[in-house]
Amino acid sequence: MKELLKDFGEVKIERPVASEVRTIDLVFYPKNDRIQDLEALGLLGRMLTKPCPVEFFRNAVPTQEITNCRGKTADLHGEMRREAEQEGRKLHDEDLPILWIISPTLSKIKRKTFCMVTKPEWGEGIYFLPENDFTRIVVVHQLPVTIDTLWARLLGKGSVQANAVKELLALPEDYPYREETQRHLSMLQVNLEMRHNKNKDLREVIMNLAPAYEEWYAKTVEQGKKEGKKEGKKEGKKEGEKLGIIKGKQLQSIQTARRMLSKNMSLEEISELTDLPLARIQALQAENQ
Repeated sequence: MKELLKDFGEVKIERPVASEVRTIDLVFYPKNDRIQDLEALGLLGRMLTKPCPVEFFRNAVPTQEITNCRGKTADLHGEMRREAEQEGRKLHDEDLPILWIISPTLSKIKRKTFCMVTKPEWGEGIYFLPENDFTRIVVVHQLPVTIDTLWARLLGKGSVQANAVKELLALPEDYPYREETQRHLSMLQVNLEMRHNKNKDLREVIMNLAPAYEEWYAKTVEQGKKEGKKEGKKEGKKEGEKLGIIKGKQLQSIQTARRMLSKNMSLEEISELTDLPLARIQALQAENQ
């Protein structure tokens, strides 16, 4: 999510808050000139049109964590009020950030405990705590399956996330932010795959993201082949057909390696996939810097 949102505004990860050392998963500050562009992300974009803290939960958010998240947001509000007072500014309640908690599921007991309600204008799966609480919870697995909720459902788990990935790949290739989202999901899949001691949840995410990575990799390799063949043909005219073919294959591998480097893939993995020596990959990396 961090990589996808950075084009729209400032993203702070593990942002510290006052009092004891605690962090908020993500705090997003949209750029004023990109707020309208967020509409392309549907529900997720509407959530982020104002500065807001976001807390993510892979499994159902526990009651204690709802309380903790609200406490951290209250600390953040306190910081903002103190800053406004020091600068002689008036800070209204509507200027304070709304906390978004993203959870795959949420029990009826929790909804009753925290007096949560839904609002017609936001639809199913979005729960509001009392107005003065500044907290909203997105229950991903309750969201309707529409293009409007697609980017939010990518944050789910199990079949919900897997189906959202398939829906993303089924979109036209020129659909707004489809390519960027696929690339970020592919990089996440690669990074998770390289981890040691993967738990069940991690393996599930890797499996869910695999289709996005496989399509992205196939397109990257094919593009590298086309560029390599083009360069190889030019060389072939000068050095003969045989040399041209050899050079073309080498250039194909080099072009593919350069693209993989631009995606921040590991040097070892690039070497294995392109059959180029590790030293050659390191040299290409140095050229790009």
